[in-house]
Amino acid sequence: MRRAEIGVCLILMVACMYLQAATEEQKMITVTGKLVRVVGIGGESTGWAIQLESEIKIEGKPVKSIEVNHQTKRFEKLDNKRVEATGKLTSWHGIERGDWPVLEVTAIREAKSK
Repeated sequence: MRRAEIGVCLILMVACMYLQAATEEQKMITVTGKLVRVVGIGGESTGWAIQLESEIKIEGKPVKSIEVNHQTKRFEKLDNKRVEATGKLTSWHGIERGDWPVLEVTAIREAKSK
């Protein structure tokens, strides 16, 4: 009976660790700021970023803007406007820039002015 209890505890611990790791890989966030066009060295850019209203930390580093990836036509309609965007935080890799965070947008809308 004691072995069964220990076995169940171990299985639950492993399952919890797996779920935590899976959650971190697909971290969804919502940000608010001004949607702007950007250019990257060697073309390593999504072409769009949100200049955040307040600094956030990504992987322990302070960030004032984050590149975003989604349908370009949708972004063009919101260019230079205050937006609220929700999406999955991912990491892109390039030769010139190395790794950088990109928000894969699942929803974006114009936000009301402060």
